[in-house]
Amino acid sequence: MSPGRSSPVPARIAFVATTGAAVLVLLLYAPVLEAPFLVPKFAALELTASLGAIALLLSRATAGGPRWSRPVGVGVSLVIGTTVASWLLTRGHAPYAEDALARWGSLFGLACGASVLADDRDARARLVEAIAFAASVVACLGLLQHVGMLPRALAMPVFSLPGSTFGNRNIAAEIMAMALPLSVAATLSSRERDARVRYAVATILELVFLAVTRARGAWFGAACGLVATLWLLRAPLRASFAGSRRTLLVFGGVALLAVVAAAVPGRFTTHDMGDTKRYASALSVIEGAVDPQSAAPRTRLGFWRRTLRMIEDAPLLGVGPGNWPVIYPRYAEPGATRDGALSMTLAPRQAHNDLLERAAETGLLGLGALLFLGAAVVHSTRARLNALRAQADDAGAVTAGAAGALVALAGLSLASFPLEMPGTLALAGLALGFVVVPDPSRVASARPAWIWPVVALATTLVVCLSIRIERRARGSYWHAVAERALHRDGGTAGAQVALAALARAREATPGSFITLLRIAQMQLRMRQPALAEAAAKDALELEPYSVNACGALATANRVAGHLDDARDAADRALAILQDYPPALYVRATVAETNGLDLERAATDREKLKALAEQSEDKDVQRTARALLETGE
Repeated sequence: MSPGRSSPVPARIAFVATTGAAVLVLLLYAPVLEAPFLVPKFAALELTASLGAIALLLSRATAGGPRWSRPVGVGVSLVIGTTVASWLLTRGHAPYAEDALARWGSLFGLACGASVLADDRDARARLVEAIAFAASVVACLGLLQHVGMLPRALAMPVFSLPGSTFGNRNIAAEIMAMALPLSVAATLSSRERDARVRYAVATILELVFLAVTRARGAWFGAACGLVATLWLLRAPLRASFAGSRRTLLVFGGVALLAVVAAAVPGRFTTHDMGDTKRYASALSVIEGAVDPQSAAPRTRLGFWRRTLRMIEDAPLLGVGPGNWPVIYPRYAEPGATRDGALSMTLAPRQAHNDLLERAAETGLLGLGALLFLGAAVVHSTRARLNALRAQADDAGAVTAGAAGALVALAGLSLASFPLEMPGTLALAGLALGFVVVPDPSRVASARPAWIWPVVALATTLVVCLSIRIERRARGSYWHAVAERALHRDGGTAGAQVALAALARAREATPGSFITLLRIAQMQLRMRQPALAEAAAKDALELEPYSVNACGALATANRVAGHLDDARDAADRALAILQDYPPALYVRATVAETNGLDLERAATDREKLKALAEQSEDKDVQRTARALLETGE
């Protein structure tokens, strides 16, 4: 059912929600914000997901909406239930629980919207077209960045080329990994020549862009998803393409093009001069994925070992939803510097494995709930494919492509965090909606006795969500103003302008750790230790194991002359990270001033000198040198 005048209201809302998510989340960004890609994309994701949930509720309340499989419904309830139970167990010490719940709500909300349209041929086709269109635009922009031909008018704040509209090549590559199965399925199932050509072009663009990103985890996820899709479509493929040399040649040519694109190193730019994988040989890129001594595997193994220790300490319900980055620094030592697990410039926010992170945050019960949901989705997919086998339209192929996208998600989750990012969450929700209704003929009867109050509540939540989004966007804007002021002037004048902007950012988002930490740092630059101490303490209320917040507190106390407090804060920082220059300097200075424990002061000085001369982290080396030379 196309979204036209005669379309039912729930279907229209579902269409707007799902296609809006596919296009806006993949393409939207705002350079004026401090988080130009995350904040606007999450805003679009949460709003469209809310509309998707309302669409399903309205559909159930009026004409009888699609009925999800019972196991999937149980799995969704278990995932949400264990997340809430873990949150309650933290007794309010989970500052990012709201964001964690919003991510699950967004995933399931978009699944609601997609399930309303899953058995409507026209609406389903338009939604798949929207996904392919948005993914191919991301791919086109990324390829133009890759070859250095992106028009200046389309320039974007990319952190690693070719990051396209996600600013990061790894995250953009994961979008391709999940979009490819749907594009391939649509290409193979389309009966109209023009549609088949459009999907084929989108598939080629997505595949080539994925190749040039050199994102090995995304390659693995895409391979898993494509194999699953082609296996599910094996019967119709054998019937359609048996003996077709032309088809085999096309597939072979596209595969060869992708291999060549992956093998050719990217253009050198000063912006990405530290991204050695982009310029290395193809063989080196592949070797780096399996060599445990190379940077990426070593760092991920370091994250995983520490996450396993976190799970051991809270096995049942974990440390609380969203609390992985809050608690993780407790487990960084020993070997934090050696493993690249934590530094003054690296404070990990994800475990780079969604299953381990889920187990750490919500315990083995939460992980079990997620695994149960995965098994329920597999069961629902098989039932749906069996029910659609007799149909002549593309519903079976789209279901196979959606299943492939979810398999790609599972592959990505092993070494990345697609359940934390807006783009992959959006595609996961849309794909989930295509498979959760096992039988197209099954619809739920209308239940106005309880549905309408729920619809009213959901609508109220959308209003509250709009307020939350506006505040987050405003806070991110003022934080960006502060950062730009510091970039223009690194002295007290820049700090003064930054503090005024940071005050407005704090007013909009009082629970922003990064804003509070930045305020503490700017107050130190302005020689206002009392104010810096207060801001650092507020930051530590949110993230009590932040080494940078502990360092700011130690420095503020030293400048204010509170030497005992300064020593205690420095000890606290060094217990988290042993190679932390500001804390080493504060502890050595306090001991020398007091004339106590001069032996440890000498040891701290020697370690500071070693960091100034030998540290592989240039920021650590520069900070250690500045402290030794000027004390600042």
